[in-house]
Amino acid sequence: MKRNLIRAAKIACFVLIVALCVGLLQEYLLCHADHNRERIKGFYEEDAQSLDVVYLGASEVYSDIAPGYTYRRDGITSYIFATQANSMLNYKSQLKNVLSRQKDALIVIELNGAVYDDDEDVTKEANLRNYSDNVPLDLTKIEWVGSNIKENKAEYIFPIIKYHGTWSDLETEKKYRQTVIENKRRGYNYLKGVLNWPVQFRSPQKSMNSTLAVSADSKKPLTELSETALRDLLEYCRSEGLTNVVFARFPHIVINRTYERFERSNTVGDIVAEYGFDYLNFERDIAQTGLDEERDFYNLDHLNVYGQQKFTAFLTDYLKERYALSSHTLSDEQKKEWETCADYYEAYVKYNESLMGTPDVAELSEDCELIEKLKDYLPEKKS
Repeated sequence: MKRNLIRAAKIACFVLIVALCVGLLQEYLLCHADHNRERIKGFYEEDAQSLDVVYLGASEVYSDIAPGYTYRRDGITSYIFATQANSMLNYKSQLKNVLSRQKDALIVIELNGAVYDDDEDVTKEANLRNYSDNVPLDLTKIEWVGSNIKENKAEYIFPIIKYHGTWSDLETEKKYRQTVIENKRRGYNYLKGVLNWPVQFRSPQKSMNSTLAVSADSKKPLTELSETALRDLLEYCRSEGLTNVVFARFPHIVINRTYERFERSNTVGDIVAEYGFDYLNFERDIAQTGLDEERDFYNLDHLNVYGQQKFTAFLTDYLKERYALSSHTLSDEQKKEWETCADYYEAYVKYNESLMGTPDVAELSEDCELIEKLKDYLPEKKS
């Protein structure tokens, strides 16, 4: 009997060691590491119930919103829970992720994922993995896999199965792996998910934005998958009785080529209204945001740091007035963290501006190399 117990204990220890090793490899080495991973992992470093507002969506969110700026200007704590080319299939699961840690926050959901013109964009593996590879393995993730993945489900539950042979990529993705580790050691990331480009974009085609406010009745249907997923999200919000969720369309420069996407956005607004929720369409009436189309964008769909600060200030004021958004009490340690993050965002803006107009521009997302550069731009502390 004693011999059997010892044997069982040895087997259990071996299994635990293997599981620990696999977990560490999957978390820090054999994974796809990029800005999506850094941003989503950073959300789970935030203290539970510490955020006043969470922004959920795609690249419009992490280019258009600046949490560090909001904190310095308004004392509001916020985070960007967004992934590149976010699929509508991800949204309900992402909302559950946010609610699991920040159930009292106001949650602003930007619905770019609903207006894709092709279901291939909705089901594209990269668009799904930008989210699923980077969240913890829990019932929400298992439910998401069961609902949305038809083949190779085990690869989504345990991403190491897909990435087990990526030893050759370790060096190319090293800066993001290191960043995730440094953020975890520190307990937070500095920029709270911001990504931007140091570019001032001028559309080569005539903007249609000045006429959009009177085009509300112009609509196009969504793709079948997008509409099904959108209605599933809205039904979940309604069935849960969520009163802290608001839906939005962030600003874009609309030209003839992208007008059908604008028409699908109008359809999104109608569907959201069916379920009794607000849809804040800042694309249709961009003038109210104070944005300058020739100064404040880095391409048709995303704001540069000038527009980012303008829109963040405008939206924060809007949410404070209409949804009673306010700050709550922080500990001294939390205040110190947020002051540091605000300093780093100010440095990010200065560094971003220093690159405007230079030939070799690239995206500026939070990684350990960028953070080192930002240290030269941090505001001087008064003695």
